[in-house]
Amino acid sequence: MVVAAEGARRIFEPGAQGVKSATFTIEAGTSVAIVGPSGSGKTTLLSMLGMLETPTDGELRILGRDAMAPSSKEAAAARRGEISFIFQAFHLVPHLTVEENVMLGLHDHHETRERRTRVDRQLAALGLSSHARAFPKTLSGGEQQRVAIARALVRDPRLLLCDEPTGNLDSANGAIVVDALLASVSPTTAVVIVTHDESLAARCDRRINVRDGLAESAAG
Repeated sequence: MVVAAEGARRIFEPGAQGVKSATFTIEAGTSVAIVGPSGSGKTTLLSMLGMLETPTDGELRILGRDAMAPSSKEAAAARRGEISFIFQAFHLVPHLTVEENVMLGLHDHHETRERRTRVDRQLAALGLSSHARAFPKTLSGGEQQRVAIARALVRDPRLLLCDEPTGNLDSANGAIVVDALLASVSPTTAVVIVTHDESLAARCDRRINVRDGLAESAAG
């Protein structure tokens, strides 16, 4: 089990939308869409799943860890080794090449040869090999987002969290990015996508509906 939530809550100051109750499970080998109106609590829920926000109460387990009171070291270790993020903004480093940006997804415990092999493999999988030495400003929006995906996937995460990953893209580039994200689902990896795009949500295995801070699982 990748995620198990039972009545998990994250409450902020009055006037700020949090998550009033989240009950669902997410298993490896599945894609899950988180859908709901703007301001309903989707981003807060994603932050809880990424161990960026600690629930106020309830139960939440992430990758076998109790996420209700993790130490900062435990949360950082999970994000560094097993959880990856993809955002609407690409967050690429402009003075680094494509391959150097993807290399940032790896850490020092990987040997140099292994790092190079992983990066080359990920660039090839996303059709970016010919852009390896290019700089972000020379790429289209869709290509930049694919670089961000490569950076997130290069470490082989168990949980990939995506916040409106096609929000800045036209329909053609958005379709390419969606194909890449769904192709990253594996027997050991779950992909969770916050989206307003119903066509994207329909392609996921399941959905979690969020409204007024209430998050519940539903069929895809």
